[in-house]
Amino acid sequence: MQRLKISALWLCCITATTHANTQLETDLKVLTSPEHAGRGSGSIAINESARYIHTRFAEAGLDTYYQSFRFRQGLGKLGHGHNVVATLPCNALVCHKALVISAHYDHLGSRGSRYYPGANDNASGVVVMLDIAQRLASQLRHREITFVATDAEEKGLYGAHFFAATLTPSQVALNINLDMLAVSPKNRLYVLASKQASKFTDAIEPAFDSQIRALIYTSAASMARRLDTPRVDWLRASDHYAFHKVGIPFAYFGVGIDPNHHTPKDQFDKVNLPKLNQVSEHISAFISALSVSAAP
Repeated sequence: MQRLKISALWLCCITATTHANTQLETDLKVLTSPEHAGRGSGSIAINESARYIHTRFAEAGLDTYYQSFRFRQGLGKLGHGHNVVATLPCNALVCHKALVISAHYDHLGSRGSRYYPGANDNASGVVVMLDIAQRLASQLRHREITFVATDAEEKGLYGAHFFAATLTPSQVALNINLDMLAVSPKNRLYVLASKQASKFTDAIEPAFDSQIRALIYTSAASMARRLDTPRVDWLRASDHYAFHKVGIPFAYFGVGIDPNHHTPKDQFDKVNLPKLNQVSEHISAFISALSVSAAP
């Protein structure tokens, strides 16, 4: 039955591919533009990037709001962050535990006259999250799905920690964290999933195919060995760690190491847009399988 549901979803995805490519391109181009200046965090004012994401969620019909918080940056200095939170309610007769989809929108900002576009890190995750929200908005959902574009991830996962602290963990089935989804020529995504998420991650493999492969790990150490990144703790490397800390199962999707990571070369034109659209279709299929299923 799981495979039949995913196959039906593919018909929906195929008809929406042209639109999705166009919108993904538009969103990525905007978020990496000079006007967004590298999406730096810390200002008391809500920046252009947060406002753009808020507008895009609202246009898709989601209940959307800003969640502002403060965090320490440097010696005795307070920074201000602004998460963007959007929700699709359960619209079925029987509702199960919620899903939380996260992707940080902040990046390194600017340094003097140059800025860091952060196309892969993590405009790619944000535009895929926006695309997923659009795809799921018209579907039957047995779960509430909350999307959170977090701020101040680069400075210490502050936005994710703040948001996770507002949740009741027993009411959340899974966090799906999207961070750096612009796949390399090897066409691979790496998925780090907590052991508590195993009953959900069984639906990942059927949602993928030979276009984009998903390699699943339940150990951060095993993932580090596979990627030859002994100094990277993949459990703590992104926002999924904040959800793990409060006891919520997680599945983190990413491409691993990007040679342009945290450099000005992480640019719009380095992202293969057709592949990013495929990534969005695959992850959408996975999330849809969890949300349309009548199983808890």
